[in-house]
Amino acid sequence: METDWAELEITTRLVDDFYRGNVRLAGEIRQRVGRWGATTEDRARLRMNFDHQAEQEAEQAAQDAATDLDEELFKMLSE
Repeated sequence: METDWAELEITTRLVDDFYRGNVRLAGEIRQRVGRWGATTEDRARLRMNFDHQAEQEAEQAAQDAATDLDEELFKMLSE
């Protein structure tokens, strides 16, 4: 969503200012990234969970794509 990206942009600017020496922003940054589930505790508080089956399917798809590329390359080199 547009508002999500705007929030992330603001946070990025705060982090940039923090690294330039404005350490007073540390608490604000912590609160903002916490809302996005930055740590395990944040994700538990937000009741976030991840579907392990979806992760496994994505990994399998990546492996299949790599295998397809290997086979295609082998065919090209064998011709």
